[in-house]
Amino acid sequence: MDAGPSGAEKVRWERREGVAVLTVANPPVNALVQPVRAALFESLERAEADPDVSAILIQAEGRTFPAGADVREFSVAAGEPTLADLCRRIEDCTKPVVAAIHGTALGGGLELALACHYRMALHDARFGFPEVSLGLVPNAGGTQRLPRLVGARVALDLLTTGKPIDANRALAAGLVDKIVQKNLDKAAFGSARNFAESGVPPRPTRDRTEGFGQARPYLEAVASRRSAMQGGAGEAGIRAVELVEAALLVPFDAGLEMEHAAYDDLVNSDAARGLRHAFLAERRAGRFPSLAGVAAQRVSSVGVVGAGALARDVAMAALKAGVPVTVALEDDTAITRVRGRIERAFGDAVEAGTLSGRDRDDRLRRLNTADDYGALDDMDVIIEALAEDSVRKTQALGQLSQIAASHTIFASSTAECDIETLAGASGRPDRFAAMHFIAPADANRLVEIAPARGTRPEALMTLIRLARAMGKGPVLTGARQGLVYNRMRQAYYAAAAMVVEQGALPAEVDLAMRGYGMPLGPFQAQDVAGIEAVWGLNLDACPSELPARMIEQAWYGQRTGQGFYDYRGEDGVGRPSTDVTNMIRALRDYRGIRPQVFEKEDIRRRCLFAMANEGARLVAARVVDRPSDIDAVMLLGLGFPREKGGPMLAADLATPLEVRKDLSDWASENPFWAPVPLWDELVKHGRRFETIGKA
Repeated sequence: MDAGPSGAEKVRWERREGVAVLTVANPPVNALVQPVRAALFESLERAEADPDVSAILIQAEGRTFPAGADVREFSVAAGEPTLADLCRRIEDCTKPVVAAIHGTALGGGLELALACHYRMALHDARFGFPEVSLGLVPNAGGTQRLPRLVGARVALDLLTTGKPIDANRALAAGLVDKIVQKNLDKAAFGSARNFAESGVPPRPTRDRTEGFGQARPYLEAVASRRSAMQGGAGEAGIRAVELVEAALLVPFDAGLEMEHAAYDDLVNSDAARGLRHAFLAERRAGRFPSLAGVAAQRVSSVGVVGAGALARDVAMAALKAGVPVTVALEDDTAITRVRGRIERAFGDAVEAGTLSGRDRDDRLRRLNTADDYGALDDMDVIIEALAEDSVRKTQALGQLSQIAASHTIFASSTAECDIETLAGASGRPDRFAAMHFIAPADANRLVEIAPARGTRPEALMTLIRLARAMGKGPVLTGARQGLVYNRMRQAYYAAAAMVVEQGALPAEVDLAMRGYGMPLGPFQAQDVAGIEAVWGLNLDACPSELPARMIEQAWYGQRTGQGFYDYRGEDGVGRPSTDVTNMIRALRDYRGIRPQVFEKEDIRRRCLFAMANEGARLVAARVVDRPSDIDAVMLLGLGFPREKGGPMLAADLATPLEVRKDLSDWASENPFWAPVPLWDELVKHGRRFETIGKA
């Protein structure tokens, strides 16, 4: 065995019993970056030219077959050979090429496998094309080879949803030829050796037609998917449908040209750039270089302190992690109702089909409730999930410090209370951190984790691992009041309020931001959360009087029937409120404001640039490691549209110079808009946020 040609260590080359074994070795996921592609290409050339080689096996070491290309390469010209070149070379090989697939063959990795003549897979392998989630279509023949094997329906499922399939479905569809339960390397080598000895010929996928079947059902499947996607699909999904149709209707090479053209149209679009940025932002936010090599403590039990909606939702999320959970609150009869609320929530999930009855029963078996903190005396992690009240949180942590075991790690779901004060109250500041869950905590993917000054790395890593086990995306932040999510959300809502003061109406702002891609407008979102809950601890910091006047009237939102919208109709649907409109007009008169006319784009720029300005303040204060961490928080927590990437990317696309100019112009209305000094530095040095802390 030796390294591949040109001394490339990314691909090992070995000849055994007439088989050239090419092993990709590019950890952690064997990404098909240019050096790997080049080494594979040259290794194939070497095997093709070797008279003692009659078959070729492509496999990978480590945890997976090539899981795809490097997302960072998508926006630049790929170095030669391209993946398309490599796939063409594999398919053109005059000797049979076998792919041995384990782990996940995704995107470019699946295209590589499709170009091989025969495919074997381990029983737990998974296959998929996630390109649509990045605003793209495959670019190495995936849209043309896949339908030839599996037909229109399965191809469309893979290409337009981005969801992977398991090995059994892949086998049934014709994507793979054989599944093995273990020892894939030995089984695949044995097959390749048999091919070599028997003189089995190559079997180019481009010549396969099993998936086409009868033309009419194939085209009906295409038409049905096209109809289902009208109005609700991104451009990448629509183009994927067109390419699957083309696979049947045009010659293979013409289909490849159409695929390349579609990819080129999409790759530098705003949507694809935003989706790539969103993917990379979340991936970077999930990396913690300072904790490299740090071992997490095993978590086999979790305690949750509280009896309200937050505690209930945190408990439900913890149950998802597969460990026993005890919810406790002393001297409060509300604890007796927690189990019933969780049972109802799980029951609703079963009825909705999002949770199986078996999983519900398993989770409820692991749930305990108690009205005595003594029940938490041997927990591995205790999460305090009380309301944002520093006194109450401090008292509870003080009581728990006298009860909990020495190995227990404490977390507080807080963004507004002083973390050092809470760490001291816990009696173990080295085993304490904020773990801020976003409502609804059982469903929202974001968890902000902020260590105290003395938090041990092992404790921090334990909470990060626990958050992931709960299905969350943990983001590490500095211990600044509000952390990132609350500060960014308040900047957004404050900007929306200022726009209303200056001339717009809440419904106009909501319409503009929903049109941008937000799941709810800022005023709708406040009505859902409760206006007093959103602003309760930060009302004085809001530059607009609008929230204060709403709270003075007890117009809190949906639960009171009146918020920025009126919910008092029989159907409970929010409608523009005459009372709120009159109050806004009175506020403008009181402030001497002459209303402006705001177009949708004006509203969006104000809201986005206000968020970016607050983000710049957090970057300058080193609350986050990277500006993209702020985008990750907004994507995970607020539902910021993925195709837009986040407010920091929005600022980059507008350019820091333009953002600073607009903020400076608006600052004449109110100091809230004044640009933070970091904009001057960016403009002076010609930089953007994407260049800061990039890793």
